[in-house]
Amino acid sequence: MRITVARLRRGILILGGLLVMVLIGFFLYAHYRFRHLASDLPAKLGVNIQQTASGFTASQSIKGHTLYTIHASKLIEYKKGGNATLHDVSITLYGPPGSTRVDKIYGSDFSYNPQQQEVSALGTVQIDLQGFGKESHDGKNAIHVKTSGLVFNQKTGLADTSGHTEFSFPQASGSSTGAHYNSKTGVLVLDSDVELTSTGADPAVVHASHAEIVRGTMQTLLLNPRTEYRSEKGSADAAIVGFRDNGSASNVNAKGHVRLVTADGAVITATNALTQLNDKSQPVTTDMTGGVNFESKTSDELMHGNANEATLTFVGNSELKHATFRNAVSFVDQALKLANDPKGAASRQIQASKIDVDFVPERGKRRAVAKEVLATGAASVHLHTVPSKGPQQATTISGGQLLANLTADGKAIRELTGSGGTKITELAKDGSTNTSTGDRLTVTFAPPKSEAESATTKKISKSARGVEIASAVQDGHVMLAQHPKQGPGPVLPATLTAWAQHAEYHAADQILHLTGSPRLENEQLQMAAGRIDYDRDSGDASAAGGVKATYTEKAKSGPMLGGEGPVHITADHAIVKHATNASTFYGSGGTDARMWQGGDSISAPVLELTKDPATLRAHGGPGSTGAVVHANLTSAMGKNRQPTVARIQSSTLDYSDKDRRGDFRGGVTARDAAGVIHADEAEVYLTAAAKKGAPAPRSDKGQGPLERIVATGHVEVTQPGRKGMGEKLVYTAQDGKYVLTGSLGDPPRIVDEAKGTTSGTTLIFNSQNDSVEVSGGQSRAVTETRAPK
Repeated sequence: MRITVARLRRGILILGGLLVMVLIGFFLYAHYRFRHLASDLPAKLGVNIQQTASGFTASQSIKGHTLYTIHASKLIEYKKGGNATLHDVSITLYGPPGSTRVDKIYGSDFSYNPQQQEVSALGTVQIDLQGFGKESHDGKNAIHVKTSGLVFNQKTGLADTSGHTEFSFPQASGSSTGAHYNSKTGVLVLDSDVELTSTGADPAVVHASHAEIVRGTMQTLLLNPRTEYRSEKGSADAAIVGFRDNGSASNVNAKGHVRLVTADGAVITATNALTQLNDKSQPVTTDMTGGVNFESKTSDELMHGNANEATLTFVGNSELKHATFRNAVSFVDQALKLANDPKGAASRQIQASKIDVDFVPERGKRRAVAKEVLATGAASVHLHTVPSKGPQQATTISGGQLLANLTADGKAIRELTGSGGTKITELAKDGSTNTSTGDRLTVTFAPPKSEAESATTKKISKSARGVEIASAVQDGHVMLAQHPKQGPGPVLPATLTAWAQHAEYHAADQILHLTGSPRLENEQLQMAAGRIDYDRDSGDASAAGGVKATYTEKAKSGPMLGGEGPVHITADHAIVKHATNASTFYGSGGTDARMWQGGDSISAPVLELTKDPATLRAHGGPGSTGAVVHANLTSAMGKNRQPTVARIQSSTLDYSDKDRRGDFRGGVTARDAAGVIHADEAEVYLTAAAKKGAPAPRSDKGQGPLERIVATGHVEVTQPGRKGMGEKLVYTAQDGKYVLTGSLGDPPRIVDEAKGTTSGTTLIFNSQNDSVEVSGGQSRAVTETRAPK
């Protein structure tokens, strides 16, 4: 957004300083002197006249002050009717007492008609006027006027000429056709064809169809003024120029269809424009009202804007310093082609109730460029890119107040800060919409890249290329939401929502960093941590510091530990992969990651979960060999459905929700109220999942998720007063029995404190009555032993 200083100076230089100074000086002094000369000449021709060798001289004085002196080379007596004629006349007019002003009028012939009381110049009249204003008395600003056919009527006080009038002074020269001066009212009227041209290397020209100069109010009215300066033009229906006592213009008030066309074709229009001037007739402020509009178009760019009102402020040598636009302000910059995509297009729009723009001089050029733009009152910035190939991208940034810091040429936003309910809305390439709200924001923009630059930029991800936002930071009550592409029908809910006190996004890696009690939620997962990083490119997320996650009951799939209700997880840090639907939770510093649902839980240094298929893997870190996995599974034993908890330890755990089976491996230990099981491995089966619409089994209803355990390899079963050993043990929660078997060469055996050692093909431990059944052996006898609890 550029505004050249020249476009506003042109009206001031032409309307104020040049035209009015010449015309007022000429008519206010020259015709004023003609009026007194006409009234006094008939009576004085015979008074104080001295005939000398050089010609005729006459003067009039009042109380010792000379009013005028007339010198002529020849006097012709009154003709018929009492007329008189003077030849080669030089008239010197003196200012009032105390004034040093001296004006001179030169002409070949003058006549006086006593009956009509008119004084007429016969032929060309030249006038040298001392500069306009009370302070112009040093002769440096003398005004020279040349006209003909001038007639002054003593009775009406009107001085008229219909002829061509020329005038010049050190800064300009001009002309008009026809003029009228009323000595009684002090109003000077220039009939038509008013034209003024300034001097210098870059002359300025002003045209007007009509002009009126009022001495009493020190104002000049111009009708249909048109200005030309270099390649720029301006116009209005009318303009009123005000002056100071020293003759300098104080203000210019242009009214009706104010229009300015700059050298590059930009058009600025307004209903009215009032410019205040300093004592050098240079602009200080300009107020435009009644609807301000701006439009500029080139082969590859279109700019347009509008506001109800605008104020421009100038400093120094008419340098534009500040601009304020008020009420329904909108500016749009449309790129008709992109730097690396000639067939693409882009647009930027800023809207607000009020926009303030600070300007600085552009280095090496005679123009001002915008440095900062402050938008207040429902402010918004819209960025829209439409490539020739691929999906469009759109970003809207809004807030109660937005401050844009621009690039050195004033053509692009470098940084944008906002406050007061800020919001960023972005349309992604896949049609989804990302929104974020917060108290404050800071957005930085990357400069446009050429096609060659984009090809050599390896660090910026593919989706980030061509995106104008380089980074975005929001603070205070930040909320982010990701909405899927909307189609016909009901509005789809957000697929991802996040909350934080601080959010930071970088386009280079597409990572959104959340801190300050961040939380993240989607259809299946709720997660909170000290810090959450979300990759908008891949949809992956990582969390660190007191991670708390919950898989909701709405989750379509996922490890549910065989029960119902949400699954909770705590960890030190976690990684969630979107493409594979895999989540990994890590413990730290001796504190395991822990997962639980109802009364069932699993903890380990590492918990890995997948969604499809729904699996869980628990294990230690690299190089871990100990029993680091801890599982607590609820169960109900026997026909009495006595509730109990099975506590299992192992090196690793692999669980499949489809099979309802968990494989514990490496130094397995399982404890419950009936005893302890040691084995190399154990398969733990959970009860079948409830059918759709039916509640899952719960331990508080007489049944837990644990259905049976199959332990293998160096199995030991320890109960009060006895110990069983074998190669395989099957525990069934339905009847509370432990079935221990061995191999042909190493059958299972039981060591009882009271009965001694017994072996057989099968040993059955009954947790309901603490009995042990021994079956098989060499005699294939069945022995029952019972140990006290």
